[in-house]
Amino acid sequence: MIKFRLPLIVLAFVALAISIATFAQADNGDAALSATPTPVPTQRIKIQDSLTLPSSWPGTVTARRQSLLGFERGGLVANVYVDVGDTVSKGDKLASLNTTTLRADLAASKATSAQAKAARNIADATASRQQVLAKNGHISSQRLEEILANLAGSEAAFNAATAQAKAIEARLSLSHILAPYDGTITQRRLDEGAIAGPGTPVLELVESGQLEIKVGLPVAKALALQEGEQVTVSLSTGQVQAKMRRTTNVINPATQTVEVVFDLVDGGAIAVSGQTARVRLSDQLQQRGFLVPLSALREGRRGLWSLYELVKAKSGAGYILSPVPVEILHADESFAYVRGPIIDGAMIVRSASQTTALGMRVVPGDE
Repeated sequence: MIKFRLPLIVLAFVALAISIATFAQADNGDAALSATPTPVPTQRIKIQDSLTLPSSWPGTVTARRQSLLGFERGGLVANVYVDVGDTVSKGDKLASLNTTTLRADLAASKATSAQAKAARNIADATASRQQVLAKNGHISSQRLEEILANLAGSEAAFNAATAQAKAIEARLSLSHILAPYDGTITQRRLDEGAIAGPGTPVLELVESGQLEIKVGLPVAKALALQEGEQVTVSLSTGQVQAKMRRTTNVINPATQTVEVVFDLVDGGAIAVSGQTARVRLSDQLQQRGFLVPLSALREGRRGLWSLYELVKAKSGAGYILSPVPVEILHADESFAYVRGPIIDGAMIVRSASQTTALGMRVVPGDE
């Protein structure tokens, strides 16, 4: 009897264990069906035909004209009327040489010219009288010729004296530096008392009010720009507008870029010559796709990427997470432009957490 009772006891324990396991599975199934779906942050897909890609290119703000100014003749610097930072207008006198010697020479030349003029006038009057006498036969032809020759000599002497005076006046005019255009003095290289040689730079003048930006662009971008096309320029002081004026159409062998010149348009931030600028341009990526945040992408095997799409659950409340493979067409630090087998308006998980998994039952959270 004892031998038969032991197997019965074992069978009873096995039956009890099976019953407990069955009830446990039933409880787990009921819990899974009645579990509350997890809220997840979502985004609706908006498919577009192309993507605008902004880009910026470094350049430099420069004055259209910048000149080193000096005297055309050498001499002692008598006055420098401006200093660094001064604003000048076209025609303003900026510096002068000592002209004491030239003025003395001019006075002497003018005196000589006046003397020659008086001699010419006397010779002219004498010739007029002698011509009347010669006409009446009172003087010989030879005497008349001598008088006319004397008149011609007096005329030549007067012309020479006048020309010399004008030459000295011209040299005097070269003793001054005049502003060739409106601008700002950026350098003062010589002071009063210095000896300036012909062409020696004394001042540097930078044109004001006519600023431009020179930018090196890739050939394709440079050729795509149209004359007069307006672009946005970023400066350290803010943003300004500029218009494309010209391109050199010559490739820089060192940078493989083409220099493009933009004229700054009035208004906006203040720009100064020498300031660094960034010209903002844009390209069109002509491919159909949609934008998603980088946090929505999940990396798969072999470098493939996917999204979690919310698919309506066939039974029960909420949605089921389903994978959607995508191809990245473009990406920046925040977003990616992708394409894949998904319809416009579909919902995806905007930012998946570590607990998010495929097949998970979810509901849309904030969009």
